[in-house]
Amino acid sequence: MPVSCVAYGCTIRYKSGQNVHFFRFPLNNENVNQKWIIALRRKNFIPSQWSRICSIHFIDSDYEIRPGTIKPRLKIDAVPSNFPSFPSYLQKPAKCPRKEPAKRNYTPMEVPIIDTDDTKILVENSDDILKINSVADKEVQTLENYADELFLKSKIKKLQQKLRRKQNKINNLEDLLKDLKCKGLIDTEPGNIIENCFSGNIFKLFLEKLHCLIFA
Repeated sequence: MPVSCVAYGCTIRYKSGQNVHFFRFPLNNENVNQKWIIALRRKNFIPSQWSRICSIHFIDSDYEIRPGTIKPRLKIDAVPSNFPSFPSYLQKPAKCPRKEPAKRNYTPMEVPIIDTDDTKILVENSDDILKINSVADKEVQTLENYADELFLKSKIKKLQQKLRRKQNKINNLEDLLKDLKCKGLIDTEPGNIIENCFSGNIFKLFLEKLHCLIFA
């Protein structure tokens, strides 16, 4: 019985002395065997123990490296992938080699010369010349300065809160004095004298003591 390739459109048959080898289907390996059947794309094809595929349909990476041997051996997971007789829409697109990245023209930049004796630095550009203030004229903010700034901001905020509380107390004490006048608990004339003669901290202290005496 002549041995021929079962691949679509392949007319190669076994001839003595030719450099084409034939391989049996891996019937004992169901997974790989199914991949071979799918790769052939033959409708209702079921391989038998006599079915063969020639070496034309395999690529170099499908073979095991066996120095000193003549007959090639396929790897266990090798699957035929080269089918020249397939129509164009079934052919796998050839991989185009990647182009080497284009070399960019690199123009080294000129390093500006800094005159340490001058208070300004001249930076030369291809279009114009820019004058930049010397670093010595600028304040560099360090972590220590930043921490001091945060501390001062926090202290100012606390002082503002204390000032608002003090002002609220003064307002409350002034309202208390007015309320005492209205209720007749203190004469109008002494109350006016107290209000006119005492001001600032003395007035505030007096009102606080008065408040303690009344509501103690």
